[in-house]
Amino acid sequence: MRFLPLIALLTYAAFAADVSFEGALEADYANHLEKNFTVKNAANHELRLKMNVDMDENVRLVIGAASISPFAKVRHRYEATPISSDERWAPFVFDGISLEWTIGRGLTFIFGDIIYSFGNFNYYYWRNSNYYAAVLPTQGLRGLGARLGEDGYVYVGASDSNDKSGRIVASYALALPGFNKVNNKFTLAPMLDLIKGGGRDHRYTVGLDANYSRSYTDLNYAIRGIYGLHPSKGDLVNTFTIEPSFNYKSFSLASTCYWAVLPDPESVSEGSKIITVDDTYAPDEKLIYIEPSYAFNKKFSMGLGFEWHKPGDSEEAFEKDNWFLIAPTGYLYPTAGVDLAFWLSYTIRKGYNPPGFGISSSVKF
Repeated sequence: MRFLPLIALLTYAAFAADVSFEGALEADYANHLEKNFTVKNAANHELRLKMNVDMDENVRLVIGAASISPFAKVRHRYEATPISSDERWAPFVFDGISLEWTIGRGLTFIFGDIIYSFGNFNYYYWRNSNYYAAVLPTQGLRGLGARLGEDGYVYVGASDSNDKSGRIVASYALALPGFNKVNNKFTLAPMLDLIKGGGRDHRYTVGLDANYSRSYTDLNYAIRGIYGLHPSKGDLVNTFTIEPSFNYKSFSLASTCYWAVLPDPESVSEGSKIITVDDTYAPDEKLIYIEPSYAFNKKFSMGLGFEWHKPGDSEEAFEKDNWFLIAPTGYLYPTAGVDLAFWLSYTIRKGYNPPGFGISSSVKF
């Protein structure tokens, strides 16, 4: 019954003129083998729907709805939503409304609910910016903004973080002269996020996302570097990320290397709070992921993923020791906008090492 108002709204809108819909779904299922051969099932999903109402060729009203389970991953045993959990069945909720006015090519003004993030990981199992990011995960505000081309924005408004703060954020991707060519590109995207009021520890966040790519007939490679900085508890948190990728004909290699530079706990003065990974936007102090893969055709490829995790000191960390994960994965692409991943996993850590398998899907429409 709780879905009837939404269904009625979508049905009515479907018959109206100049109305279109778009959406994205990411859903996962995993099975982890516990001690004594007991099974631990897990599932999650994120479904976002948008209704676009075009008033004319330049003005658009955007209304969103979403259903999101509370955890992002299932491949890692301790971070999954149990399949029997009531939280798995997250109801559809209002996901914002905004009015967009396109003045000209590359310039659109926005009023309403605005979301943004910076420094998302490319690695599939970590790239959900609602939970993790190298610099800043998904943030929300209601206010005014402007989109500058495809890679720039300026937003000003009231922050979703509390009811007493204001926020301004700006970013723009700059193509360096001499590198902006068909087969050679180098861009720098600086980012500044300022927040005032409400007692938030992170008064500001600074980020830089640099991307270089080069392509030949059979050979393509790229490297991405991300830097983030924000204050916390009277000190500074620095994060660095490098994401190289390479492909030659049917073979490819991808990697994510992330580390947070945290102050030494021994250097913290008496009575001050120690900064841990809880003060960053990633669950590990250090992370290395690498995956070679081979594409048999345009529909199917296989990869072998390796992960190394250093959780660091954290009040919520499940393990403080380094641990590893090996995950052979098959990738299936049935049609445009649909990705399926079938994976096996084996965790290497102190104590029992649970094997697992699962399916992950991504659909954009």
